[in-house]
Amino acid sequence: MNNIFKYEENVIVGKPLVDPKNIFAANDKEWELIKDKIYYTEERFIPRLMVECGIVKSTSEVRRNKPELFYNLDKLDFIKIKWGKRFLWILVGE
Repeated sequence: MNNIFKYEENVIVGKPLVDPKNIFAANDKEWELIKDKIYYTEERFIPRLMVECGIVKSTSEVRRNKPELFYNLDKLDFIKIKWGKRFLWILVGE
């Protein structure tokens, strides 16, 4: 899936152990607004995930500009990635 023109900011990788509603929303009303905008994937390599979400055009762009992001998400985690003025929130499950 290549959605360069679509930007996702909330991503769930794998099957999370915690309810995403508790992580991404402050209340039920906010959850109803954002639940359809969450991107679900099994991709664990951060640069490829950023390409899928439309933040960067290629994985090499990540390697050149932020080599510290060139790794796999292998453990349970919740991370924030800042790219320019954009933020990407990633909930990593099993």
